[in-house]
Amino acid sequence: DYLRARVAAAGDDAALTFEYLGACCAAGQVDELERVTRDRSIAYDAVQACTLLREAGGAAGKDPRPLINVCDRHNLFGELATALLARRQLRHLMLYVRSVNRAASAPVCAALLEAGCEAARVAEVVSPLHAPSAPAVLGSMLDAECQADVVASLLEPLDGTHLAQDDSLAASLIEAAVGRNKLPLLKPWLDARKAEGLPPGAPNSEAIEGAIKQIKKWW
Repeated sequence: DYLRARVAAAGDDAALTFEYLGACCAAGQVDELERVTRDRSIAYDAVQACTLLREAGGAAGKDPRPLINVCDRHNLFGELATALLARRQLRHLMLYVRSVNRAASAPVCAALLEAGCEAARVAEVVSPLHAPSAPAVLGSMLDAECQADVVASLLEPLDGTHLAQDDSLAASLIEAAVGRNKLPLLKPWLDARKAEGLPPGAPNSEAIEGAIKQIKKWW
């Protein structure tokens, strides 16, 4: 109670906050850890707090909410991904990416793949794809030599509605594949978008038509 009162009175004292977080971890006070890490008026060193929570045991090590708060607030997405992978808490990571911060999907994907997580499992975590992050996610998946069916299922939700909202989406996805010499892996998605009907002259339409022709010519 004494430390809590001091933190409340001096919210900008990062060292004091870290001491309090450590005490909460030791006592298993998870709800208080969640409250403090969520409160943006309370200062703390993000890296120190992240390390503390990653290494915490007991109740503090089982509840991912404080760690998610720290990593979301300070853009430590890779650290969050690898920590929850190690704890076998990918379901929590999936809920975070889907419901809290969809823009985190690209760094989360890259970190999971680098840590050795199976591509199919990674695809589950970051699906449905956040369209602005899709080219970066696709690039990471292709770099990891993921299977064609994983790529197809990952891209499938990016239908004509998404293309209508972003004139450069198709070109960005195609560029990610061409740069890795893996354009044929996009063929199911390209064919599906063509079957939907492409607006004549639209940038996405031209990019898709051009990619289909390139695949027919070279593969």
